[in-house]
Amino acid sequence: MDAVPRISRAQALDALSSMANISGYRAVIEAAHEFGSFFTGQITAAGKVPPAKVLVIGAGVAGLAAIGAANSLGPIVRAFDSRPEVKEQVQSMGASFLEIDFKEEGGSGDGYAKVMSEEFNRRAMELYAEQAKEVDIIITTAAIPGKPAPRLITKRNGGFNETRFGDCGFSGCNWR
Repeated sequence: MDAVPRISRAQALDALSSMANISGYRAVIEAAHEFGSFFTGQITAAGKVPPAKVLVIGAGVAGLAAIGAANSLGPIVRAFDSRPEVKEQVQSMGASFLEIDFKEEGGSGDGYAKVMSEEFNRRAMELYAEQAKEVDIIITTAAIPGKPAPRLITKRNGGFNETRFGDCGFSGCNWR
């Protein structure tokens, strides 16, 4: 299925994009269920509850679906992708696009991401560590065709629930 080209004529056969769309949506729904508070900010007689903060890493089909689903529930949504050309798509979905101060072409020319340099990955990991201190939920959707999912989150902090098994160094565990 990963050999279907990303062209208009082949969209009807592209089951990977359909499943990625569902996966991105489901990640947000499951995260909202596990979060234990409101996604959107609330002001009540009992006080004020700030909105949740969600970080989506990877802005492909699954990432954009996650951004859209999260944004519709009302949290503050941020996103990062190695491909700067997706910045406009992320912003049009209502999320803030995070960038690192390092120039490297992240696209492979066919719409997919490519393997990045060690220096780029080091700076991206610094960004993730910085953001992990601020956000409530991190959803990882980064993928490179034909390769194992990149390890983006290497340490556990608080609750954890992953169903995709790939982007986290401690995948397969189900911490809460």
